[in-house]
Amino acid sequence: MNDAQDTDVSNSAAGDDHSSIGRRLAAARKERELDIRVVASELHLDASTIEALEADDLDALPAAIFVKGYLRSYARLVDLPEEEIVSAFNAQTGDPPPLTVVSIKGKTPLFQLPSARLIRNIILVLLAVIMLWLAYLLVERFIQSRGEDVQAPVPGRLELPPAGPDAVQ
Repeated sequence: MNDAQDTDVSNSAAGDDHSSIGRRLAAARKERELDIRVVASELHLDASTIEALEADDLDALPAAIFVKGYLRSYARLVDLPEEEIVSAFNAQTGDPPPLTVVSIKGKTPLFQLPSARLIRNIILVLLAVIMLWLAYLLVERFIQSRGEDVQAPVPGRLELPPAGPDAVQ
């Protein structure tokens, strides 16, 4: 490398905000003496994707959401601040920052419906109670019918009177 490239690499490795993202990543990779194939293997990407990231070739890269993930992983691998790299990418591409959730505190409703989980649990308990009640009725009827079968005379069976004193032995 010549002297101009050496100073550019040292400026980007030092975290100069005016350098491109790709140059910063390439400088950090070279500082750690990592080959593009090794980085691609570690990040589970193609070497051409790593080269496109380092060249800031947005046309050769997939959708921005994927590129942000690639940049986070690459920055983590070469010990660069992930959020700084991603925010620089957002500034470079003109993507808006991620949305944040803002809670709006307003008037509380007079009646708030219970959660779906609570309603589901109540329905399951009611079904279990109904099933137990039906099982009780079925078992009770079964026990009564068994008792009646034993006591009722069976058709076609001759019942003999009990043996008395007149019986022949």
